[in-house]
Amino acid sequence: MNGRFGRAFAAAPLVACALGVPVLPARAAPSPSGEVEPIHLAIAVDESGSLSDDEVRQERIAAASVAIAELSPQSDVTVFGFGSNAGNVQAVDPDRICELAAGAGAAARDAMVACVQDNIRRRTGESADTDFVAALGQGVKTLTRTSDDRRRILLLLTDGQLDVRRDGHYGSTPEGRQREAEKDIRDRILPEAKDGGVQIWPLGFGDDVRAELLDVMAAQSAPARCSQGEVTPEARLVADGAAAVTAMMDAFVKGRCLNSNPPEESPLPKGKTVEFTVTVPAIATDGAINVTKGGDERIKVEFIGPDGKPAPATGTVGDTTFELAGSGGLVESLRMRNPASGTWRVKLTAPADANPGTVTARVVWQGVLHTVFVLDPPSPRAGETVSVFMRPHTRTAEIGDPSELAGYSFAAQVSGTGLDQSLRLADDGAGADEHDGDTYYSASFTLPPTATGSYRVVGNASGPGVVSDQQETTFRIAAPGPQVRARILLDATTALPGAEVTGTIQGSNGSSAAVPARIVLTGGRDGTVTVTPAGITLAAGASETGFTLTVADNAAPGPAGGIVQVLGADRTVLGNTPLNLTVLAPPSLLERYGLYLLAVVVVLATLLAVLLLARRRRRAAIEVKGLTVALHEDGRELPPQLVAPAGTRFEFDVLVPDDGSAPALRRVSAGSDRYRIERGTDGSVRLFVPDADTLPDSPFLPLAPGAVVPLPRHPRLGLRLSGRPTAPAAIAAPDDATLPLYLSGRDDDL
Repeated sequence: MNGRFGRAFAAAPLVACALGVPVLPARAAPSPSGEVEPIHLAIAVDESGSLSDDEVRQERIAAASVAIAELSPQSDVTVFGFGSNAGNVQAVDPDRICELAAGAGAAARDAMVACVQDNIRRRTGESADTDFVAALGQGVKTLTRTSDDRRRILLLLTDGQLDVRRDGHYGSTPEGRQREAEKDIRDRILPEAKDGGVQIWPLGFGDDVRAELLDVMAAQSAPARCSQGEVTPEARLVADGAAAVTAMMDAFVKGRCLNSNPPEESPLPKGKTVEFTVTVPAIATDGAINVTKGGDERIKVEFIGPDGKPAPATGTVGDTTFELAGSGGLVESLRMRNPASGTWRVKLTAPADANPGTVTARVVWQGVLHTVFVLDPPSPRAGETVSVFMRPHTRTAEIGDPSELAGYSFAAQVSGTGLDQSLRLADDGAGADEHDGDTYYSASFTLPPTATGSYRVVGNASGPGVVSDQQETTFRIAAPGPQVRARILLDATTALPGAEVTGTIQGSNGSSAAVPARIVLTGGRDGTVTVTPAGITLAAGASETGFTLTVADNAAPGPAGGIVQVLGADRTVLGNTPLNLTVLAPPSLLERYGLYLLAVVVVLATLLAVLLLARRRRRAAIEVKGLTVALHEDGRELPPQLVAPAGTRFEFDVLVPDDGSAPALRRVSAGSDRYRIERGTDGSVRLFVPDADTLPDSPFLPLAPGAVVPLPRHPRLGLRLSGRPTAPAAIAAPDDATLPLYLSGRDDDL
């Protein structure tokens, strides 16, 4: 490596850190551990009398989908239905609240789905009215029962409007009760929600929704603090319960600061299978594939990863941890930590007696990003210009594909004595950035001439569905005087598994004595790359020392990641640079031996062409097509003449009747062991005679065109051969034909 990434000089410890954000009111709460931030989530579902059975079923699907799609195992989730106090039960029945505690596993998530399906429904004695005061009050109370700083989200699903006209708790007259309830919402509950950090995302469906009050609920609640800034909750109206399933997940994704594409959906006839494809991006560190089964819990679902293998219900495979929930319910969710990026297939198969209707599949995900910061130099002097380099990465790998980072931005805040500066980190090949599109983001800043003490650099990633792992890099201003620095250069940026990459350490030793040092690799994929030699010596003055990086034979394709450092004997960093080395996928057999295979194919094709040409010439040389054979008796030609067809031999017979009638030629089938005409390779024509007419000295007689050759055992008979360049069209004739007979066919013996 050379250029700006190679200009890494140091005289103080390097602190490699993960990308982070300061805790600001308008930003997402960072995740110091690199894990998805746990939240408090509550879902309130309308059970008023205006709902049809199908609408209630869609509400259950919507609530259960969101409840088990939550990505953090440490989150708590509450789902409850609400009506009003006008009947024989409370507006919110405490015995029918479904709760998923923090730390719950797959069995508890299954139980949540079952609880929602059993309890989100109208019961005998319930009022048909709608009490938003009770619903919002229950939600806010549930979400604020702890005093931590977690995100708090309340999703409200309703098909109607506030109606407490028959509830005496709100006053003596129907109109007064409505006014009092609405006043309670505006003046008490919504301020409590905002003060408690509760987001309210109302969702109305159907034709009887009062949008104005839902808008007030959303606007006066707390904002969502995402990496790209504040997101104000909003009310949404949709046509029916089916659309509410998608809309509720959309609201959850926004309030949770996740990312997702619209769901894939399709009808699923009974006894049939439908397959969806969904994409998990490389930037995702946590995700869930959610499936809704329409109306039949018996639908079988199979999740197939980018490698073509089915995902397990639980357990860890490679870097990915799986947990499936809801397999016996109307929704299923495969939650994954460190999911494999790429295209996933989701197969749904309906029983023969099912009629589930429309089924869907959808991915929701979040990326908890961190990066390795490299400061150039990591311990600068006052007034010196410093460059900051970073490459975002997940828990398992650096992100080397720039398309995966499209739409995201990265920044850093540098602060210390006399300096408080925001930096926009860019991957555009300008300024401190060496190469455009290599996913190394860079910026520069200049220290004040009076700089002293320590400084810190805090990073920030922003964009849909990402949060930052809160860390910071610190550095100290170097003392005046001679310094020992090292510049690290690599000769290549790509390598195959098992390959070696050479490099050079250019030393600048301002002291008068040689300095022992070590070359180390930090922050990359364990075991992917090793370095030799480990120990080197930086001579006084300028020096150059070679080193070698060896890629492991089993190294996975992708960025190796990390930093190359030169450390002094006291572990002082003398030089560092990002390890911009990408491991390539091993070539396939075709790629590896393609040229050799092509050469073999060319040689074989040439040889085959030569053989075919030689065969064609050989066949042409011995072709008998067009030769005419006539029978002569005592010098007189007897009909019929026979014309040889295409081929290398022509067989016929000489018929000599016992009744004294005239002899004649007649055709016979090939292989009859009768008279046979063939050509030699020199073009001569030979007549082979049957065994019964064996010649005394030779098995054949030479035939010269125009000459009559006597037949053995038939001295009065002879054959005359004449040439013809091409044979006439075939004419069918009986075996004892007395007219000329022309045979057609090809030689089957070659």
